[in-house]
Amino acid sequence: MSRCDIAVYGATGFAGSYIVRALATSTLFQKKSIAVAGRNEEKLRQILKEIADETGEKVDDVSKYTIIVADSSKDESLSNMAKQAAVIINAVGPYIIHGDAVLRAAINNGAHHIDLSGEPARTEQKYCKMARDKGVYVVGACGWDSIPCDLGVDFLKRNFDGTLTFAETFVTIRSGESGYTLNSGTYDSIILAIKSIREGNQRALTRSIMPQEMPKAKYRPPRRFPLWKVSENAHTAWSIPFVGSDKSIVDRSQYYDYHVNGKKPVQINTYFSFRSFCISVLFSMWLGIFSFFALFSPTRKILHAHPDGISFGVFKKDGPTKEQIKDTSFDYYFFGTGWGAGEAIDEERPAKKMGAVCHGADPAYVATAACISAAALALIDDKEKLPKEGGVFTTASAFRDTRIYEYLKSLGVTFEII
Repeated sequence: MSRCDIAVYGATGFAGSYIVRALATSTLFQKKSIAVAGRNEEKLRQILKEIADETGEKVDDVSKYTIIVADSSKDESLSNMAKQAAVIINAVGPYIIHGDAVLRAAINNGAHHIDLSGEPARTEQKYCKMARDKGVYVVGACGWDSIPCDLGVDFLKRNFDGTLTFAETFVTIRSGESGYTLNSGTYDSIILAIKSIREGNQRALTRSIMPQEMPKAKYRPPRRFPLWKVSENAHTAWSIPFVGSDKSIVDRSQYYDYHVNGKKPVQINTYFSFRSFCISVLFSMWLGIFSFFALFSPTRKILHAHPDGISFGVFKKDGPTKEQIKDTSFDYYFFGTGWGAGEAIDEERPAKKMGAVCHGADPAYVATAACISAAALALIDDKEKLPKEGGVFTTASAFRDTRIYEYLKSLGVTFEII
């Protein structure tokens, strides 16, 4: 059975449909064979028609896309899908519930697997040896969570004229007059992620996937108050700690870069920025209360049942409107400190500073689709630049030597030194 280049599993979902749009409207994929997969053939045909009508089939004729019926609860259907694809883009969530079955099918049938999950450490622990033995590449967190941060730190590190030792990152989301909402599927994934952190031993998990010693960092990012005002030439805002998976993924990438490539690891702290002091305070209070209630089963049920009301309209079943998506963008800033070329490392306090920024459109869907599409293309077209053996990788570990920065730029996600 011949394989198509890419199969998008979960193509009828909110994120999945934007991934198909990205593939259909980019010249990068004009000569690639694409398949869409999901439980309902009729809905798959419907989403292809909608995309064709919306885009005018500007680049690719989506009616030619292969349709594959696959269901996460039916292993045979997943194996059938995996046998037909070189790369599976898994857009079905929450991954903590539906991810394992798809991943096992991909590995067992020789298909590379990328997804939008922010839970890749658990994946590495369970599946790294299995993927390595099969020569399969598995890369998680290939969306906005966490390509901008992971590749952004790597971009700053490779462009730093000297030795980068630590960095602080700040993400800002800018919306239009109509505001911005997120699909409730993301909301459910956040609740389950908090639940898994409480129930799992994160320290033991980290030790299992990063067992080798790391050099003790003499200089680290400065300690900040939970709410503080950052004032850099390119970025002034109120900031709070960013509790997403970006930091843990960058830590894994730096572990790999040190032990495999022999490069000094970079320490990072991540922050979320707001223009308004009041909004930053209110958001911090809401996040603390929400995270507390997500720890317990009875209150989790309430959270799951009322995403719109509990999030004050930030999360909705129907997700954002087209106008909201069109008017939303993000900036991800990186401010690094280290030693200049020729300076003695660790002997004196680092004083050289450099900044970088990643720009993109709507982070949750447009930029996410761009990021995972670029990752898929790197797996297909840059095989000789990937790590020598298969396994489970972070995005920087897998793609740092590929042309992924070029692919991202073509898809609207850019990195630049500031």
